Formats: sequence, structure tokens, C-alpha cells
Amino acid sequence: MKRICLLFAFLVMVFGVYGAKKVTWVIDAGHGGRDVGCEGKLAKEKDITLAVAKEVGRLVQKHISGVRVVYTREKDKYLSLQERCDIANARGATLFISIHVNSAANHFARGTESFYATNVPLKGTQAGKSELLALLLQRQYLSHGRVNSRGVKQREMYVCEHTNMPCVLTEIGFISNFNEEAYLHSKDGQKELADAIYNALAEWKDMTKNGSVSKRDLQQFRITHYAPIKKAANTTTKVADTDDEEAEAKKKAEAKKEAEAKKEAEAKKEEEAKKEAEAKKEEEAKKEAEAKKEAEAKKEAEAKKEEEAKKEEEAKKEAEAKKEEEAKKETEAKKKEEAKKEAETKKDTNSKKPYFAIQLMNSATQLKDGDYRLKGYKNVRQIPSNGRFKVIYGHSESYKDIKNELVQVRETFPEAFIVAFSGDKQITTAEALQQQK
Repeated sequence: MKRICLLFAFLVMVFGVYGAKKVTWVIDAGHGGRDVGCEGKLAKEKDITLAVAKEVGRLVQKHISGVRVVYTREKDKYLSLQERCDIANARGATLFISIHVNSAANHFARGTESFYATNVPLKGTQAGKSELLALLLQRQYLSHGRVNSRGVKQREMYVCEHTNMPCVLTEIGFISNFNEEAYLHSKDGQKELADAIYNALAEWKDMTKNGSVSKRDLQQFRITHYAPIKKAANTTTKVADTDDEEAEAKKKAEAKKEAEAKKEAEAKKEEEAKKEAEAKKEEEAKKEAEAKKEAEAKKEAEAKKEEEAKKEEEAKKEAEAKKEEEAKKETEAKKKEEAKKEAETKKDTNSKKPYFAIQLMNSATQLKDGDYRLKGYKNVRQIPSNGRFKVIYGHSESYKDIKNELVQVRETFPEAFIVAFSGDKQITTAEALQQQK
């Protein structure tokens, strides 16, 4: 009896030790609920990301020991960006990966890309682990047939900057490209993407098991991540569930036929739209020519009228010239006053006292006033950053006020988040709050 008790105590101790070594990985399916994300002809971003995220989690739980998988959502549910970060931070996760689908006005845009944060003071050397995972993801996508890699990029993504562990946001394709949408919507495509992400995670776990990332390895991957893995050197072989292979093969043929039929229908629609656009262009050109003729005739009539009234207008012009001179002086005085006020306003704005604002988006080009992407928002500032432009809205020294305003802004810009400035210099929200104490 004593031996049995001792054996039981030993087993409890062993299992307790091994249980304690288990780490948590958080898999985030982008968007959800009322936030559908990007929409295509066949599918919505929120549905694709959820399917891929769950398949990745299934593969990790089945093939990687010592890892506990936590999903930010397992169904069509709305979560704010901060709620997603809170889930990871509260569980002491050692990795956070957020899966998204891309979209662009250019319907030929395609490929995968992965992002990691640029401004994460709390993470320190963790940034190297984030970059490593992003590089491994892009290499695995290429090795699984995704021939277009848009590379690894540094961006100030909200979830990457507000989590306390290595974090990557990966875009698995363009829903705005019909061929890629058909692939993303298919079961075969979703499984292939999940296999690629799983293999990258397995590689990452093995390479970071000593707690740090070799600078030499990072430098090597920065150079070679655009090249797919050779089969002979592939140590993380593609996972294939034999139970599903036969069913998937049948579905693949059906999905291909469906995609080709939809592609043909889409081509017909595009041709009809092109003809309609050309007809509309011709009609507009005709109207423009008629308007031009009418303007020229009106201009000639006015010229004749001006010639006849020239003598009468001379006296009038003289009086108007005097009036214009007085108005000019008044305008100049007004401009000086406005310049003075503007200088004072600018001086106040450039003061070192920190304030908060809301970043609506990050644009590749500087947007003009009234651009449809601003969705009606006016009085925005556009700050150059790494060849792009941060679109900033609002200004408040109160974090509470700007946080309340963010709730309304996210109804239009779900990805919007709070940023902080000290004069013209951007700082972290934590630094701004510390300076205000």
C-alpha cells in the first residue's frame, strides 16, 4: 500500500511538471459578427479567416506537443481589437498570430504578405521572434504553391503593438482577385493555407526553443524567404490527413469546375461593363463637345458686348480700381491677422504637452480632401511614415475623451486605434499617459 501511494505521488509530480511546461498560442481569426471584413463575389473575409484559423489550431493540437491553442473566436462573433489583445495578454500567451484576407481596388492584385510591429517598447528582443515567424510564413506559402509573395513588412498594426508576446498579422490572399477568391473560398485552398501556417509555426517553435533568435538566422531568412523550400531540405513536411484525402480530391475537381464557370460569367460581366463604360464615355465626349461650342459662342457674344461697352466701362473701372485697392489693403490686413493667429495656433500645437488622436488608416499615397476612403471624415492630418501616410483624426489631451470618440469612429473604421503625440513627434500612449501624471 505504501509503495502504491509513493508511486501515485511520483506520477502526480511528473504530470504536474510536464503540465506546467505547456505554453499557450493564440490564433486570431480576423473580423467576425457585424464586422465582415473584405467582401468578394463568393465569400466574406470573416468566414475564410475562421475556417483557416480552426484548421491551423487543429493541426497544432494534433501534431505539436506542449502547446495549448486558444482561439479569439470559434464562431461568427464580433470582437474589438483590444478584446483580442486582452485574451492573449490575460492567458500569458507566448505567441499571437492573426489571420486576415486582403482586398484592393486593383483586381489584379494578388499574393500573401505578413506584418510585424515596428514600435513595441514592451517586447524588446521579442521583435526578432515576430520577424522570424513572418519570414517563415512567407517561405511556407511559396512552398505550398502560393507563387506570389508580397514579402515581410513592418507596420504599426494594433494587435501587434498591444500584445505582450511575439505577434504576426498575416494576409493569406486577395478576395478582390477572382482567381484568389475562388482558392480562398475552396476547402482545398483553406486546408493548403492552414498546412503552410502550421509548418511555419512548427519551424518557429523549433528555432526559438532556446529562448532567442540568432541574428545570423534572421539575416539569412531576410535574403532567402522569397525562395520556396526544396523538398530535400524540407524538415517540416506538409501535413496530410489521410482520412480526408479522398473526399478532398473529389471536392477539388468540383471546385475547379465551379471556379471556371464563375470565372467565365465574370468575364462576360466585365466585357458588358466595358462596353457600357465606352458608350457612356462617347456620350460624355459628345456632351462636352456641344458644351464647348456653346461656351465659344457665348464668349464671342460677350466679346462684342464688351467692345461696345468699353468706353462706358472705363469710368466704372476707374471707380472699381479704387475700390479694389481699398479692398486689397483690407484683405492684406486680414491675412496678416489670420497669419498671426495661425502662428499662435501652430505654436500651441507644437507645444511639448502630449495629446491623443485616432489613426484611421495607413495609406500608400497621400489622400485628397473628399477622397472616398476617408468616408466623409474631414480635418484629417496625414503624417509621412516609411514611404506611406498615417491618416490621423481628432485631437484631445484627455485619453478618456479620445477613447470615447474612438468608439464612434470604429463604426466606420473598425481598425482605427489611438495614437499619441508630443508636439510633432509621435510617442506611445503609455509615454503620453506617463507624461501627463
